[in-house]
Amino acid sequence: MTSRKILLASTALIGALAVTDVARAATVSPGGALDLTLTGFMGFRAHGGDLDNARLDADVANGLDFSNDTEVHVVARGRHDASGIEYGATVEFEADTNSTNNTDETWIFIRGGFGEFRFGDEDGPVDNSYVGGRTVAAGTGGIDGSIVDAVAVSAVAPFNSGDDTKIRYYTPSFGGFSVGASYTPNAQGGDQLALKNVDPQDFFEGALVYEGEVAGVGLLASAVGGYCRLEQVADDDCWNWGAGGVVNLFGFQIGAGYFKENFAGQEKDALNLGVAYGFGPLNVSLTYGWVLDSDDLVVNGNEVDEPKNLVLSADIALMPGLVLAGDVGYFDNDVKNGPFEDDDDGWQAVTRLRLAF
Repeated sequence: MTSRKILLASTALIGALAVTDVARAATVSPGGALDLTLTGFMGFRAHGGDLDNARLDADVANGLDFSNDTEVHVVARGRHDASGIEYGATVEFEADTNSTNNTDETWIFIRGGFGEFRFGDEDGPVDNSYVGGRTVAAGTGGIDGSIVDAVAVSAVAPFNSGDDTKIRYYTPSFGGFSVGASYTPNAQGGDQLALKNVDPQDFFEGALVYEGEVAGVGLLASAVGGYCRLEQVADDDCWNWGAGGVVNLFGFQIGAGYFKENFAGQEKDALNLGVAYGFGPLNVSLTYGWVLDSDDLVVNGNEVDEPKNLVLSADIALMPGLVLAGDVGYFDNDVKNGPFEDDDDGWQAVTRLRLAF
């Protein structure tokens, strides 16, 4: 064998071993007693409209723009045979190239006949269980979707603790009823120590949920509420409560919700409505959010009174896991005094192609 043939053979062998090592490194296999699942989604969006008027920010561009929305989820699940208790964790990685957060939600759970506990960065019961117009929305989520959801003041749902680190608990369902509660010590999440006097603090949330049938009609309903402390303002507490429901009637889903809140002296009452219908792979909805009454609501130097947002949405399944969705909305921020007093309404739209895997 010539030296050239020996070199080629050696190179081929090294290449084969390298490919084998890469394949081994890329393999996702069960870790110990837990089953691991890799899942997530990738969304490509096109959007535009009167975005500066919607956000009351003159620096926001109005032209056509593209953006991504991508997450990768690692899901670990296990079951203790002796007790029947289920346990595991979920880690949701933000995968967009300009994302400043490495993860979205990260939590451990323990579930059994006693209910379910979650520990970590996860939504509290106010956000997780509030039922209203947004619940039935198609498209990217209507008044609670992408791009078109943004108006000066939200009428979608009460303010809440978001994904700040907390302990959350839900009871098992009894006759269709379940109860949820959570405690969030401070407004910071992740692995950092809390700073002094960061608002809000000691955030307690609760929810009562019903899912079942009433007189043969499918019903999902909830009542939620929260209370927290503020250290940096004279009005040193914050609270909210809300209630809503969704009925399934003659193929239609009809949702309505109401909530009232006070945060640092800024109060508001809001109503949201929604109706949706499905035609095979196509879903359509119309959702509406309206701040009925407000007190001292100021956004970027603009005093707003009764903002409102109306969104028409649709989505269609093109192939397994591939969905085309879109929303177009009209909004009116109802500015009483400020830079946008004479130009506070308009339209905005978004189209999204999303692959779930």
